[in-house]
Amino acid sequence: MDFTLSEEQTEVAALAARILSDRCTPEALAEAEAGGDRFDADLWATLAGADLLGLCLPEVDGGGGFGVLEATLLCQEVGRTAAPVPLWSTLMLGALPVARHGSPALRADLLPRVAAGELVLTAALAEAGGSLPPTAPTTTAERADDGTWRLTGAKHQVHSAHLAAGTTGGAGATVGGTGVAVRMLVPATTGDPASRGSVTVFVVDPSADGVTVEPQVGPDLEPVSTVRLEGVVVGADAVVGEVGGGAAVVDTIVALGVAGICARQAGTCDAALRIAAAFTSERKQFGSPIATFQAVAHRLADAYIDTEGIRLTSLAAAWALDEGVAAEEALAVAKVWACDAGQRVVHGCQHVHGGIGVDTEYPLHRFFRAAKAAEHILGTVHPHLVDLGSRLVAEAPS
Repeated sequence: MDFTLSEEQTEVAALAARILSDRCTPEALAEAEAGGDRFDADLWATLAGADLLGLCLPEVDGGGGFGVLEATLLCQEVGRTAAPVPLWSTLMLGALPVARHGSPALRADLLPRVAAGELVLTAALAEAGGSLPPTAPTTTAERADDGTWRLTGAKHQVHSAHLAAGTTGGAGATVGGTGVAVRMLVPATTGDPASRGSVTVFVVDPSADGVTVEPQVGPDLEPVSTVRLEGVVVGADAVVGEVGGGAAVVDTIVALGVAGICARQAGTCDAALRIAAAFTSERKQFGSPIATFQAVAHRLADAYIDTEGIRLTSLAAAWALDEGVAAEEALAVAKVWACDAGQRVVHGCQHVHGGIGVDTEYPLHRFFRAAKAAEHILGTVHPHLVDLGSRLVAEAPS
């Protein structure tokens, strides 16, 4: 399988890299982190102005007509620069699922605004305990006589919800001050909870009446929120796909989200490795750069192999999703590499730095945090290994 990028794909990645690298200096990142929202509105507007936010959306919706693979290349560059922008949540959890499953009216309402940088999208999938799959939510939606829906429940670890201006936090406090509009894709049970056909996905405004957003700080300092819904009213036009057809929408959100976070992990590990390579080439002991010491060289060589493994497996998963072929096994492999190899890379890079590796004034810590955040999103490696092993056993000849 040839994963050599086309000329257009190379240009897309290069443009994103140039914009993000120019803006995401250590000083700019520190300022974004100090602000609490971890959101650079000017950078978001610059990405929109370069048409990178609409690049992967269908042409019929005002986009550039590219696909999942190009979107993951953008995620990779975000990981490489630790850029404080909600690109992963907006494209992978929101815009691309809406493009695949949304009605023409819903796509016309949301997607042009995403491309213009006026709207951030996300998905609210996780619930208490994390034991239930996203396609079996305890959040409920009841239909009223006028055709509207009333949603009740709680979602956890929701990315980007805090960015909505005027959202209500705990004890009635107002949170959010970016002024950007935000919409969440929220799965809810609309029928028999035992049936896969009972799930429907709705578009919800985090600043709507009855929504409470409680931000917490994630491992990479990005706020993630608990979102509580108390009789939140949405219209019939807020349904993504068909009523009762939400399981397929959730499957798409999860698959695209995994592909995007694995690609972001590839960029994160590449950045950490480059920092380590530069440091060990300059740091001297016994009159020689420590990069010439066999133990250090072997550690970084292993990190390079792991980084390439993460990059290639994430590309394989994105390619499968783009081509519409079975992607479950490719996604399982990508998750294993992103979780397991990702931790080996950042721990190795930190190790060769010695004490400076844990200094939060030194840029390496951002990528260590980002790699841990990716592992938290994907889950630990062992369930993924079990899932992959089960798939391989099922495919083996009897």
